[in-house]
Amino acid sequence: MIKLEHVNKSFHNGKPAVRDVSFEVNTGETLVLLGTSGSGKTTTLRMINRLIAPDSGQILVNGESVNTQQTEALRRNIGYVLQDNGLFPHYTVAENIGIVPTLLKWDKKRIEERTRSLMEKLRLSVADHYDEYPQQLSGGQQQRVGLARALAADPAVLLMDEPFGALDPVTRASVRKEFRSLDEIHNKTVIMVTHDVPEAFELGNRICLMDKGAIQQTGTPAELLFNPVNDFVSNFFQEQRFWLELNALRLTDIRSWLSDTVPGENHAPVLKGEDSCWDALEQLTTLSAPVNILFNDKLVRIDTSELMHAFTQYKQTVSGHGRSTRLS
Repeated sequence: MIKLEHVNKSFHNGKPAVRDVSFEVNTGETLVLLGTSGSGKTTTLRMINRLIAPDSGQILVNGESVNTQQTEALRRNIGYVLQDNGLFPHYTVAENIGIVPTLLKWDKKRIEERTRSLMEKLRLSVADHYDEYPQQLSGGQQQRVGLARALAADPAVLLMDEPFGALDPVTRASVRKEFRSLDEIHNKTVIMVTHDVPEAFELGNRICLMDKGAIQQTGTPAELLFNPVNDFVSNFFQEQRFWLELNALRLTDIRSWLSDTVPGENHAPVLKGEDSCWDALEQLTTLSAPVNILFNDKLVRIDTSELMHAFTQYKQTVSGHGRSTRLS
């Protein structure tokens, strides 16, 4: 668990970089700090592992103030992933991954087993890459090694600063997908910085939207889209709003507006209630035919018009609730 309470930071010019930032991230949750350059998200992240000291406020990791912990011990228990991966060029892939376990005095067999396991999970061939050096790898492979290194000692906390920002779009999407599917992530407290809105929506359980050092709103993707607390939040997502809304909503969210049409001899793919409305629209568009959705034990058949009708009805319903005026 990570908790920030009224954290502030200004640099030498006196201009506030972070202003009264408070949030809490629970075990098993991924919080994304989202915002444009200069919004304070990276400064906030770097204060958690004491790369930067706050001017005021309190930062707790697993219930203990970071100020009461030895810096080296704190950082060894926090995985940290950088945009440029930060690999040591004169260390092999295996040596890079095993750095923290070695510092923690794991035995060699345990380090090797852990290294091989993580490489396999991140689709890095042990036979091809175990003894290679970073410069022999592609950008995507280097970033996978950086992820493996951050996870090697199985830290309870993982901090990620624009971890996929240096990758080309195709490689970026692939590495993101592999990261999202890692079983390693499910029992960790993860905070990730990005300026990429679709990335934030894809990877974050909750999003903390920042501007000029202050939090504008913290909430689920759906909460930020359908219940923005101010015009800044609403306008921030305007350019990609349709795609984001379809991605943020699960099929269970619009279940009330879908009929109970049960398929007969229809062999269309079966989607689940936790799949997004965008997943359903993609299937419908690709097949040009109705698809089936499994809601608990009930199978329901929908077409494109019914999906979009239910989506529209949901939007009209939530928009009638009015805006919240409370910042999370």
